[in-house]
Amino acid sequence: MPKLLIVDDEPFTVEMLESFLQINGYETVGAFNGEDGLVLVSVEQPEAVILDLMLPDLEGFEVCQRIRRQPESANLPVLIMSARTDVDARERAAAAGANGYLVKPVNFPHLLAELKRLLALTQP
Repeated sequence: MPKLLIVDDEPFTVEMLESFLQINGYETVGAFNGEDGLVLVSVEQPEAVILDLMLPDLEGFEVCQRIRRQPESANLPVLIMSARTDVDARERAAAAGANGYLVKPVNFPHLLAELKRLLALTQP
């Protein structure tokens, strides 16, 4: 059962995603800010991260860059999930090392397809 880390400052969003993903066979861990998310990447060692861009302490771009700088998480799939629809946000996410980008409100079939694609990247 793949473990996913969800980093979003909205508790409702984290709870909704956790419920949906658990029903679909994923183990989940939630964090409500970037610093906690970075700690949980090391402690929980998830197979993928779902990351919001607008967090209270660090921007999601910074969190993604820090994940990439750590050798143990350098190849960890990171899926940005944000309300930001602008091209600049997508380009900055890609430059920070994100593997995918979905716009909120999330389309659940798209989310599952994207997670499947990202988790396949890590299989030998």
